Amino acid sequence: MQKNYFIIIFFLVGLFYSNAQEFSGTIVADSIAEIQVNIVNYNNGLGTVNSKSGKFSIPAKVGDKVIFSSVKYEPYTVEITQKILEKENHQIILFLMVNELEEVNISSLTLTGDLLADANNMDLEPSLSARDLGLPVRTAPRLTVEERRLYTAASGGPVGVLIDVLSGRMEMLKRQKEYADLEQLIAKSESLVPNNFFEETLNINPTWIDDFLYFCSQQENFKSTVNKNDAFVMIEFFQQQVTAYHKFKNESP
Repeated sequence: MQKNYFIIIFFLVGLFYSNAQEFSGTIVADSIAEIQVNIVNYNNGLGTVNSKSGKFSIPAKVGDKVIFSSVKYEPYTVEITQKILEKENHQIILFLMVNELEEVNISSLTLTGDLLADANNMDLEPSLSARDLGLPVRTAPRLTVEERRLYTAASGGPVGVLIDVLSGRMEMLKRQKEYADLEQLIAKSESLVPNNFFEETLNINPTWIDDFLYFCSQQENFKSTVNKNDAFVMIEFFQQQVTAYHKFKNESP
């Protein structure tokens, strides 16, 4: 009975790879030679990264969704069609992640132009805010780019929402938000450890640091570890994962 199960599994795996083709091309983005982009086929769970020249190749079939994500760039999703598979050397253009500036209060201080006199007369506490001017004051937390896109899609009325759901756009936006949240979590984990920690302490090639971080992000307790905001806890977590990562890389085709 167990032998039959193995035969069925091998048959299904063979069937998948017989239908899968290579989705390949070149990523066009600023400083792509120094940045690795995580390229993941959401449907089959396979992943890869780009070369220094920006080239990539990943198995895919019609209907799959391939997501390009990086700490530096906005996530980008490609839904695979037969036309895409028939074309060679696709160009994937990624845009830099844009950070919004914090709210700035306009000071009510009047300056004379005399730096010495202005410094002696300067009062740092009084300031002119939106509330002082009788303007609406934003109290809700700021939405990310992905959250704003999802909100816009969800607030398009019953007809608009139905169209988005049927076209798959709502699901795509949700996945983009998930990947954006993951990228922010990965960036936070990297910021908690010292510079050159991955190279000097863990002996990881600089080319594969992003790949190692993505591998760690797939572990069950990654999010809770990062949210502790403790450098020593984060260092210990990375040290525990490095052996499994090297084993994974050696076993990968």
